[in-house]
Amino acid sequence: MNILYQIPGDVTAGPLGAPELERRRGILQGWVPGDVRVEVADAPGGPLSIESHAEEALCVPPMIAALSARVQQPDAVIVGCFGDPGLAALRELLDCPVVGPFEAALHIAAQLGGRVGVVTILDSVVPVLDHLVRGMGLSLRYAGAIAIDVPVLELKNQPDDAAARAAEAGLTLVRTKEADVLVLGCMSLAFLGVAGEIATRTGVPVINPARCALETARSLATQGLVQSRRTYAKPRKPMVVARERR
Repeated sequence: MNILYQIPGDVTAGPLGAPELERRRGILQGWVPGDVRVEVADAPGGPLSIESHAEEALCVPPMIAALSARVQQPDAVIVGCFGDPGLAALRELLDCPVVGPFEAALHIAAQLGGRVGVVTILDSVVPVLDHLVRGMGLSLRYAGAIAIDVPVLELKNQPDDAAARAAEAGLTLVRTKEADVLVLGCMSLAFLGVAGEIATRTGVPVINPARCALETARSLATQGLVQSRRTYAKPRKPMVVARERR
């Protein structure tokens, strides 16, 4: 089985560079059995990080282009951004299951407790997450999101500080918003390996969206399940690519 973790942004062009792709691939590969091969790819021309509605919109065309250029389709695709940008579009275009980490993590979290809280990175991301929750119909189960005020590109440089801030934000959600399950609300945060520490400090389950999305993708592919064409219909005409004005 081949699972592709497709990052919508251009990680290679940013300060983390190509080694970050291999680091994440190694972590993901360590979570699955030997008969599963995980690949990590980014999207040339996409934003260096995704922290707003605008950056989410900008990352979708490069991600579609990167996936369209592939010779062979994987058995499953994970959108490598917690905000699930382009999820519906990719489900229309691809014939394999496409998993969004936010959607997968929230559904799993809702099976573990009554109210789900999200620890994210910046205040600008909170409205994005609120919008996604409403779209999923889980508002009554949502305890809200709290940001730790650390941008995506700085998380790896200060992992201890990020973990401490995330744990404090999680405690706030538990104590003041009655959250009884927490979700890490950023994929870069998910790859820091802090879920266990935060769970210990808050006393509630903490969902790592990277691992959750990977297990969901593997389960769907194993069962031969693909998104319904009644919901995600194939485009009926060739896709139009905007041309540069002369």
